[in-house]
Amino acid sequence: MKKKTNRSILMALIAVMAAAGIMTGCGSKADAAETTTIAIESQETAEERNETIAESEVSVETAAGESGAEQEEVYIDMQPVSKWGHITSVDPDNGRANFDSNEYYEDEDGNYKETVTEIVLHIPESTPILDASTLMPVDLSDIDPESTVYVWTSQAMTMSLPPQTTAQVIIVNVPEDASAPMYVIAKEVSRDGDAVIITDQDGVKWRADADSQVSPYLTRNIVTLEDIEAGTRMIISQDSETSTSGTEKAADADAYAAKIMLFAD
Repeated sequence: MKKKTNRSILMALIAVMAAAGIMTGCGSKADAAETTTIAIESQETAEERNETIAESEVSVETAAGESGAEQEEVYIDMQPVSKWGHITSVDPDNGRANFDSNEYYEDEDGNYKETVTEIVLHIPESTPILDASTLMPVDLSDIDPESTVYVWTSQAMTMSLPPQTTAQVIIVNVPEDASAPMYVIAKEVSRDGDAVIITDQDGVKWRADADSQVSPYLTRNIVTLEDIEAGTRMIISQDSETSTSGTEKAADADAYAAKIMLFAD
């Protein structure tokens, strides 16, 4: 009876150990399958890495929340990057253009050198393309590749070659002997009597007064200097005779805003 009992216990232990081994083996396979699945899900395709930057901007603005103030703060912090150069080719059907950006860098000897960087611009239909002299809209297909172009782009840029980014504003046909209109986001706005002092995203102070021409972009709405507040987006053109700091029109500001075009937000 004792031997039979011992044998029964031994057989039971073997059964338990076998069951434990099977369970452990199954668990390992399950873990391995789960690990493999996670690894596959974490892989990015080239298309995902180089997806249109415009979608990233939408995500940033959406993440800012429902509050308009929060969105405004994010928009100012993600200030656009200004570049100048030439658009070498355009693809109007897909809203793209190849842009040669002229950039400067300092070499080891402290000398400034110029280099050209090719950038692919994604240009949504909502991106203003304006003539530098008239501020009238220009079609993407009508851009003269020989003319100087100023572009304000998103800070986000892909790591691809050539890099890709989204154009927020494009100023074309910039004369060689004149200053280009500037894309400005008002960071601070103060009043000086009848004048308005606009501090932009780069810290430049613009002075506008009753002589400044204020107009809306693509609407017939009546706009005035009173419509300018923190977060307002606009194009500012300087009068060639009163554009430098220290002139009577600029007063204590850095420049005088002769023409202002306001974007509706």
